[in-house]
Amino acid sequence: MDNALSYNAMMAWTAFAMQDYSTLEQHANEIYNYFVHKPSEILNVDNPLLIGKVFQASLGFQERDQDIQEVRAENAFVCFSKALYSDMQKVHDEAAARLMMLLIQWQRFLIGKVEQSCQGPGANPYSFFAVLNDGLPNDMPMATNTKMLFTAYYLYDSIIDKTNIANEFSITSEQNAFNQVKKHVLDNCNLLGRTPQHRKAELGNIVFCKICKQLGKDIASYSNGLR
Repeated sequence: MDNALSYNAMMAWTAFAMQDYSTLEQHANEIYNYFVHKPSEILNVDNPLLIGKVFQASLGFQERDQDIQEVRAENAFVCFSKALYSDMQKVHDEAAARLMMLLIQWQRFLIGKVEQSCQGPGANPYSFFAVLNDGLPNDMPMATNTKMLFTAYYLYDSIIDKTNIANEFSITSEQNAFNQVKKHVLDNCNLLGRTPQHRKAELGNIVFCKICKQLGKDIASYSNGLR
């Protein structure tokens, strides 16, 4: 990983842990700008979990530009999805937990991307029924927030050590946020009793793969536009 990128990531995360939000914002903005100019590099960082955590922490900034927050959320999603493939159980589990938080706690910054991901190519973005395109299963929920709920449940289901996952959050505010997200996901999935739990996870996996695919396309398109 680029030395400057690594340095900024470590400084940003240390600042977040110390509640030094001014320093966090300074180094987090350096990371944001790095990927603005080199978007494809986000697919190849050595420590995607750390980079994703900085982007996730940045979602708490008082930012007027919604587009910037959406990019931060999407970058965090890409990083955590890469960290899921880690051979280290703790890294995998933390990445899954943080993806859950993105989908629920920071849903407003990702809901548009999830809607786009589940549309077929050429679908009318103004059509209420566009979400039914692209060969989704008949039992896929129509509501985008329910799709995100099932995706979060799929990610929770993939966590290996569910008993101790909350302990991976060294910052109390994040640990509390994860516990609230977990309760929200489990409680609301239990209310949707018509769909078996294993099927909720299967449907969530379908949506997760579509989000990852769409984000990959976006990165490729943006990178090509810079050439």
